[in-house]
Amino acid sequence: MGANILYAIGALVLFGIFLSTSNQQLLVNTQVSEKSEYYITAVSLGQSMIDEAKSKAFDAKTVTAISVPRTALSATLGPETGESVHLPDTLTSIAPYTSSQQGYLSAVTYNDIDDYNGYSRLVNTQRTEGYKILTTVRYVSETNPAVTSVLQTYAKRFDVSVTSPYLADTVKLTYVYTY
Repeated sequence: MGANILYAIGALVLFGIFLSTSNQQLLVNTQVSEKSEYYITAVSLGQSMIDEAKSKAFDAKTVTAISVPRTALSATLGPETGESVHLPDTLTSIAPYTSSQQGYLSAVTYNDIDDYNGYSRLVNTQRTEGYKILTTVRYVSETNPAVTSVLQTYAKRFDVSVTSPYLADTVKLTYVYTY
C-alpha cells in the first residue's frame, strides 16, 4: 500500500508539472496571437490611408489639368485654403456622412495627395482603441525615391506611421506616387 501512495504522489507531481507548463504555453500563445492581431490591424489601417490618398489627384494643379510642368506643381505640401480638417481626424457623421454611415472628413475634403502632409487620424477598432496614424508627403527623386527633393518633381513619397498603446514599435509604410 505504501508504494501505491508514492506512485499516486509521483503521478500528481508529474500532472502538476504538465499542467503548469501547458498553462504557460497557452498564455504565451495567446499573447503572440494578440500581438499579431494588433500589428495586422496597424498595417491594414496604414494601407487604407495609402488607398484613400491613391484615389486623389497627384497635385492641386493636376485636379483639372491634364499636363502640368514641374515648376507649376505646388511648392508647399499640405492642404490648400478651404481644405482644413480638425486633427486628429476621427469618424464623423457630418454631411455627407450619416450616423449609420460614418466616415473621415479627409476622404471628402482633400482633393490631392499632398493635402495629407502633416495629417493625423485617430482610429478605434472593435477590439482595440487608440491607433494613431500620421502621414507625411515629400517630393522625391524620380530615379531614387529614398532621396528627398527640395524642388518639385513628378514623384511624391507618402509615409504612414501607425502607433498604438498595444504596439511595441511604430508600423511604417511608404508609397511613391508618380505623375
